[in-house]
Amino acid sequence: MKNIKRNKDNHSESEINSDSFSIMETAIDLSVQNEYFNYSKSTDFNNIDYKEVLKESNNLFSENTPLETKKRILILLAHFGTAESYRTLEKYLNRSERSLRDWALLSLKECRMFLESDLLEEEGGFISTGLGGKDNKLRYYFIVSSKDGLTFSEFHRDSVKKGFEITCQKYISGIEEINFESSYAMIEILIPMSVAVGDVIEEGISECNKMEEFLFFHYYVTNVKKPTNEEILEYLDEIRHGEK
Repeated sequence: MKNIKRNKDNHSESEINSDSFSIMETAIDLSVQNEYFNYSKSTDFNNIDYKEVLKESNNLFSENTPLETKKRILILLAHFGTAESYRTLEKYLNRSERSLRDWALLSLKECRMFLESDLLEEEGGFISTGLGGKDNKLRYYFIVSSKDGLTFSEFHRDSVKKGFEITCQKYISGIEEINFESSYAMIEILIPMSVAVGDVIEEGISECNKMEEFLFFHYYVTNVKKPTNEEILEYLDEIRHGEK
């Protein structure tokens, strides 16, 4: 059975060969991902009988089976990486308890990676971040703000939209959503794995500032989770007091 490589948040994009990896598109809480991967690392897969696991997999569909037992079965099915185990995981995902849905998604994705690795006879893997992705692009949220906390005018808002649209075309990236507040914008964006997120944001800021330097050169970016209002205000307070 081939090894699956997992790249977590804040990876170095320049080190990734995107042809060998696929993206976990669904956003899954990092605490669930860590639990799943730690469970997987601590499991000895060498002396496990495949046929016994398939028999045991029927317990996935029983309400009386403890959640911890179901977690173990899902991990084992994922690592066998067969068409049969994939179908079982897919079937369970359609009926899974809400508390195990993310666990089932990770198992299905990992099983698919093992299956494809065997079929293609080459090592593969998937990249999993808190925000997921789409079409081999990773999803990020980033925040750009006005200099001195000044309120964005209509001209500034249009400049932000156009500036980042131009930059996204250059880097084959895509803006999913832009939300403007009085003095900052939060942008949800998809960026290819082979592209450094900092290049897109920094060039976007420069593009926006061509006619008038109204955007602050600092920015906040994450692929872990959508920033809360409290986190945004804390960040803005820090940069305006020269702490960043």
